[in-house]
Parts: sequence; C-alpha cells; structure tokens
Amino acid sequence: MTPDPNTWYGANRADDIDRPPLAGDIETETCVIGGGLAGIATALAIAGRGRPVVLLEARRIGWGASGRNGGFVSRGFPISMPKLAERYGLDLARALWCLSGEALTLVGRRAEAAPAKALDGRGALRCRFAGYPDTLRRFVDDMNGRFDAGLDYLPQDQLRTMLATSAYADGYLNPSSLQVNPLNLACAMARQSETLGAVLHDGSAATRIERVGAARRIHTAGGTVTARHVVLAGGAYLGLLNRRLGFATVPVASFVMTTEAASDRIGQAIRTGAAVSDTRVATDYYRRLPDGRLMWGGRASAFAYREARIAERLHADMARIYPQLADLKVATAWSGLMPIARHRMPVIGPIDDGLWVAACFGGLGLVTTTLAGELIGAAITEGDDRYRYFARFGLPFAGGSLGRAAFQLIYWRHKLADRFASAPQRADARRSETS
Repeated sequence: MTPDPNTWYGANRADDIDRPPLAGDIETETCVIGGGLAGIATALAIAGRGRPVVLLEARRIGWGASGRNGGFVSRGFPISMPKLAERYGLDLARALWCLSGEALTLVGRRAEAAPAKALDGRGALRCRFAGYPDTLRRFVDDMNGRFDAGLDYLPQDQLRTMLATSAYADGYLNPSSLQVNPLNLACAMARQSETLGAVLHDGSAATRIERVGAARRIHTAGGTVTARHVVLAGGAYLGLLNRRLGFATVPVASFVMTTEAASDRIGQAIRTGAAVSDTRVATDYYRRLPDGRLMWGGRASAFAYREARIAERLHADMARIYPQLADLKVATAWSGLMPIARHRMPVIGPIDDGLWVAACFGGLGLVTTTLAGELIGAAITEGDDRYRYFARFGLPFAGGSLGRAAFQLIYWRHKLADRFASAPQRADARRSETS
C-alpha cells in the first residue's frame, strides 16, 4: 500500500481500502487517469449513468492535491466573476456562475452523505487588509446585483467581533461556502463510484498513451487499458504524459500547516466557525478544525520547500495576523502541486477526438473538479455539450520551464506589493504597542 503523505488528512483518513494495481490487458469505454477529485468525479459521473469506466491512479486515491488542500469549498473560479464578465461578457460569466452553483450543491450533498465525516462546517469570510484599496463593498454589491451571490458585507467593527485582529479593514461572509475534509470526500466518492460499477486501480501510473485506431491504449507497469475515451485528470502529477497539456500548464506548489490542539485559545482569536481568507493574490487562508487545531495555508512557489521551511514561513504568517497565537506549535506541514494554465481558468473538455482534460483548477478545485467530472461524464455518455463554455479559454503554451520562472517572478512581485501596502499598518501596530 502506498503510504499517505504526512498531512493532517492522511493521519485522520477514515478509509484504508487497498485497491490492487492493474494486472493484464483490459478494454473499456472510458479510462480516467488520475485518482484525485477530478478523476473520481468523472468516474462517478460516468458510472452513475450506467456506462463502463476504469480509473488508474499512480499512487493512492486522494494522494495528490485532492488530499492536501485547505478544504475550502466555494462557488466561482480563480478569475473573479466581475473580471470574467469584463473580459468574456456577462452572458458567459453568468452561465459559468450557474454551473459552479450546481457543482457546489452536489459537493455539499456528497460530503453530507459520506460514511465518514467529510463536512466540517459552513460559511467563509473574505477579508480586505487595512491599507488596501477600499473596493470590497462595491465588489459585494456587484456580485449580489449581477450574480445574486448572497454575500453579506461586514464593516470593520462587525468583523472584529469575529476575528480578534487589527489586520483587516472589512470583509464579507459567504454563507453558501463549505468546509470539508477533502481526502475523506474523495474516498467516499471513490467507493460510491465502485458501487455503481467503476473499476479503480491504485499503484497504476500511466507511462504511455498510444493511438490504436479510434481508441487509445494506456500503458502501465502491470498492463494496459484500451478505451475509446481517455480523460487526463492527474493534475500536476501527469508530467509530460501528454506533451500539449504538459507544456500548457505550470506546476505550482502550495503550502498548508496545522497547529497543536488549542481549542480555547484559537477560539478566542477566531470567534467564528467560518473559514477565512483575504483578497490578496498571495492570500492567507485558514480554518478551525474539528479536533481543536488551526489549519493555515498560504504562499505559492514554482519550487519545492522542505517541511521545516514550510512550517516556519506559515507560522510566521499566522503570528503576523494573530500575535496572540505566536507561541502555538506547528504539528504538521506539507505542500501539494497544482497545475495552472496561462489564462488561470480551468481546462475542461476535449483536446483531441476521444481525449479529454480536467485540469488547472487553481485555488477553487473542490467545486470545479466536480464540475469538470459532471461536464465530461455527461459529454461522453449523453453528448452534453456544456463543456463548450470552457472552450473560449483554450490551452495556450505556458512557456515550459520559463513559465515556472515567470510565475515565481510574478508571485514575488505581488508579495513585494503586499509588503509595501501593509507597511503603514505594521508601523501603527508598533506605535500602539509602545504607547
């Protein structure tokens, strides 16, 4: 059995099913490559419509980004809805918003129905740092007016009753957002797909795909799968299995830690069960866990960090926002890889006859992975063409290794801008401490 990564989710995994690797040569209608949430959602959508599907996972269900993220489930996309409307038109933005809402509802139902606990809480706060442009209330009004988003604006005094920090100027509450244990959710979805007829194999890395007439043959160390449809859903862990997809994406590492259990102290600082993030590009995001710990995520890098370095940097980020928690110890820290396309939108749909992609979900993958699975599953089994909403974004070349360097430079630029923007706030805090 492939061991889970050293994460809080892995330590609390409720499902220890050991699925056998592929052995021998088989044929099926659809082969899904990747056992994360996107791949499982696709297999579940296909099996739920009564059609055969085989899923190949290189390591273990949920091993990659699907078992390493912050567990935030929110409607929307990496590009904000106002920007989508500005760039691509209001009609397309509203259609995508509607699809995202349907996927959010489906995720919530699946998390609630999971045999092991997968739904941790509801609600999410989005906060604006003091010193940043005062645009949040206008954004909330725009989202509620044009997209009926149901957001609740929170001025600073109201926000401070929920978050004991002077870091934020204002914020808004999104009551429809969810908090989940993504690994337990992935495991529950995998089991459900199997009850509907899907065949799942762990330890079965796809090493090569070849064209065989109208079908494709996927090679693994233990055998082959020949299928009319192939879905690439392995995220950043596919490498150059498909060169077009590989060269169109940039693998980016994100980072998460959990603290020691300290329910009372954490509750005094974070007086809400809602998850929290901020509006910066280089955002922090955090939430209280059911066992009394605080999960804190943030930062991004085109290059890997050691676990100790991750813990050090995220702990420092937490302590800047909540000095009263600065002496909390870090219990676990980890990273995960996610692919990002140049346009920053999900890649959902065919890139060749019978070859489909579900990738590039950015920081909102817990909804968009389910959306991708539903759209691709319905397209393969029923001829549903709603995936065409994403054709507008395409699969542009991302620069290969230069793309990773470009991402890192852009990220550092945003971090530098954040530092300058927060300088007055830090100075005010120092003056108040010495007065």
